[in-house]
Amino acid sequence: MKHISAGIITLTILLSPTAQAYHSGSISFSIDNDGIVGTDQNYTNGIFLEYNSSSTTKLEVIAPSSVRYIASLLPLDKATFKGWNVRLGQQMWTPEDIEQPLPIENERPYAGLLFLESGIYQYSPKLVDKYTAMIGVVGPNSFAEDGQKFIHGIIGSDEPIGWDYQIENQVVFNLGYQRHRLLSRNDAVGFEQYDLSTVGRINAGNFQSELAFGSIARWGNRLETNFGTTGFSPGRFVDISVLSASPKGYFLFAGIEGRYRFNDITVEGDRPDEVPDNRIEHIQATAVLGGVFYQARWGVSLSFATSSREYKEDQHSTNSIGSLELFWRL
Repeated sequence: MKHISAGIITLTILLSPTAQAYHSGSISFSIDNDGIVGTDQNYTNGIFLEYNSSSTTKLEVIAPSSVRYIASLLPLDKATFKGWNVRLGQQMWTPEDIEQPLPIENERPYAGLLFLESGIYQYSPKLVDKYTAMIGVVGPNSFAEDGQKFIHGIIGSDEPIGWDYQIENQVVFNLGYQRHRLLSRNDAVGFEQYDLSTVGRINAGNFQSELAFGSIARWGNRLETNFGTTGFSPGRFVDISVLSASPKGYFLFAGIEGRYRFNDITVEGDRPDEVPDNRIEHIQATAVLGGVFYQARWGVSLSFATSSREYKEDQHSTNSIGSLELFWRL
């Protein structure tokens, strides 16, 4: 009788939504937009649709063959949880005066990016490694002009009419590596915790190449199960891929990153002759602030980021953007 009762209890636990969510995959939709902070300039909008696999220690067994092959080339720890993801996104950059039909001196050109990115990651309560590869196109083939005009038509914003002078068509790629390392984690008020970590990042490619280093502070619960979630890249202020082994939780975060950016095609890419040249600002910084709340079947995050100027001619010393992400567990 005891064995039957134990079996029933075990089966109940395994079939519960919370238990299933411990290693669940997810689908997310997120949007970056500077309208949230009342501006319309520089990096102005991004839309992202992402699939994240469930977490596993046997990535070499259950992942698609292409993922298994790439994972075999990476220095992954057999004991850690691992996963993979794929993301489709569109981003756009504009000058401040989008009603001006001709290029303006000291403002960045219009630029759009349409891309597909895939990543492999491993994570533990104290260390997270992420490897990514992106391929896409900048220029008219990114359909950024159509996307911005469509969105502005819906919300009643000014019509952008200078897209004839955008960065020209070019195929772009980037390879990236990012590491999160825990410095400390301690109990806070009540049942909460706080932790402090460092984030190092390197990107290489003809889209954007950079070296970056930052630090992140968080306060919330279950922090050992959602470590490595926060970042500094547009579209990645919150990375839910590493929540796959966490059933539910919440946390607030704040962080700051400094970086050296070697190249940026949205600033220095090929353009029509009428568009003035821009010079990249190599030394940059970003500060982020936000929060994440998630349950066994869904979650939401809201974050804000303020960055220093990305090109020397920018008349603004900082630029800000907000980001909203919704995700569903599978």
